[in-house]
Amino acid sequence: MARVFLGLQAEVPPQRERIVAAMERLGACGIRILRASSWFQSAPRENSYGTIGLALEADTTLMPKQLHSICQGIERILGREPGDNLGPKPIEIDILFYDEAVINEVDLHIPYPHLLRRGVILASLAELVPEMVHPVLGRTMAELFSELPPERRPRRSGETTSS
Repeated sequence: MARVFLGLQAEVPPQRERIVAAMERLGACGIRILRASSWFQSAPRENSYGTIGLALEADTTLMPKQLHSICQGIERILGREPGDNLGPKPIEIDILFYDEAVINEVDLHIPYPHLLRRGVILASLAELVPEMVHPVLGRTMAELFSELPPERRPRRSGETTSS
């Protein structure tokens, strides 16, 4: 079994419903969700409603590429168009960590390379596993989150997610 951390976030309503649907589909595809962070929300921007998201700790027997393919398939089912990298996204499911693996391939990068730019996901990880050390950066999730400028820190939305 591999221990994985996934980041789920959405920018286009209905955000929460898409994330919950994604969690259900992940469970149906052999990803056992062990626990979830609180929901976090970023401030709206001029071209976005703001991002809502959370992090999941899970285990799976899937290999990294299989997991990546499943995540992309769920994104498509829930409204994300392939190659849609500009503008607000209906849903994103990112493999943040896969055990201690460091993978740098054309279509798959683990740990997730944009983690420091995703305040919602970084806040979620800092809550879920504050002492976990990033295998490349060598700092804990709590340390990385503490380095975010105040204007980029999301707020906890107050809802919880049962897993």
